[in-house]
Amino acid sequence: MKKIKNKLFTVALVLISSVCTTSCFFFDIEEEEPVKKDDMTLVWFDEFDYTGVPERTKWKYQTGTNAGWGNNELQNYLDNSTTATTAIVEDGCLKIKAFYDNGWKSARLNSKAHWKYGYIEARLKVTNKKGAWPAFWMMPQTSDYGQWPDSGEIDIMENAPSTCGENRVFSTLHARGHYADKGKGIGSKSFGSSLGDEWHTFAIKWDENKITAYYDDVAQDSYTNDGTGSANWPYDKDFYIILNLAIGGNLGGSGDAAKLQGTGAEFLIDYVRVYQ
Repeated sequence: MKKIKNKLFTVALVLISSVCTTSCFFFDIEEEEPVKKDDMTLVWFDEFDYTGVPERTKWKYQTGTNAGWGNNELQNYLDNSTTATTAIVEDGCLKIKAFYDNGWKSARLNSKAHWKYGYIEARLKVTNKKGAWPAFWMMPQTSDYGQWPDSGEIDIMENAPSTCGENRVFSTLHARGHYADKGKGIGSKSFGSSLGDEWHTFAIKWDENKITAYYDDVAQDSYTNDGTGSANWPYDKDFYIILNLAIGGNLGGSGDAAKLQGTGAEFLIDYVRVYQ
């Protein structure tokens, strides 16, 4: 598990009476302590410190074309049981790969666990290629308030350089009272250099009163529960995490997607962590 272990060093004094001498032995004892974030404890994580397919006990693939996933997207989401490797863990991170092979292929991974409230964070290297549309987001585990957008959507990080600007990310909430182009923005930032070359952390802090976006541990904007009910605050149920790399579509830009056919795109995830 990378980056989340703390080491405690203990000194043991051992008396060896058989030789009537005293010797000091120093033991380096590694113990795991609860990892904290804003006084919350780490409850779920994937550090991607292994090699192969994403951990099946933590992730499941959502596959298919689903008529463009409601956004006129071009990709067919596949799992790694096919000959196409669309999601692989190597070099200490998860790599979601989109490539053209008689049509666009990519991956969409959903966490098997789900949570209500917490600090949900990922460290990402976001592709900045026009035509691509990578995202780190959450959807409700059950549609208690009805089908989308009634039960809500939490977009922690999206990047769509074709339509929203290069080296820019944004965070948005969707519900019946605010969805699609009227979604509630809780963060937006343009970075000075290519997002594809640098690691950044993106997160939300979410409780019963407010959702705040964080970029590199710095609070962005917030959305507050106004107490009017689920039309504006369906965010009181369990949500699961989604990591995906879409191609084309309303935000991805289908015209620019054609230029990616020779090179494809990658979305890199160093870790995902949930604190409560």
